[in-house]
Amino acid sequence: MSPGFLFAMSLPALVAALFLLAVVERMVRGRTGTPMASAGIGELGATFEAGKREELEYRKEERQLRDEEGDGAPPRSRIDLDGGKAVLKLPR
Repeated sequence: MSPGFLFAMSLPALVAALFLLAVVERMVRGRTGTPMASAGIGELGATFEAGKREELEYRKEERQLRDEEGDGAPPRSRIDLDGGKAVLKLPR
C-alpha cells in the first residue's frame, strides 16, 4: 500500500476534506442555507462524543415539528399586533 492511500483513508484526511468542502460551499453558496459540511462535522463529532448523537437526533426531531399560528392561544381570542388591538372573550 502506498503512503498516499494510507493518508487518504485516515482521520486527518477526512477532517481536511470536510474543511475543504466547507470552504468551497462558503465561496459558492455564500451565507444562505445550511452548509453540508456542518452535517459531516457533526457526525464526526458524534463518533467521538457520547452525548452528541442524542443532541443531533433531538435537533432533527425539532426541525420536523410544525408550529401552528394559533398554538397556545385560546380559540375565542384574537390579537392584532399590527393594529394594536386585542379582543378577549372570557368564558361565562
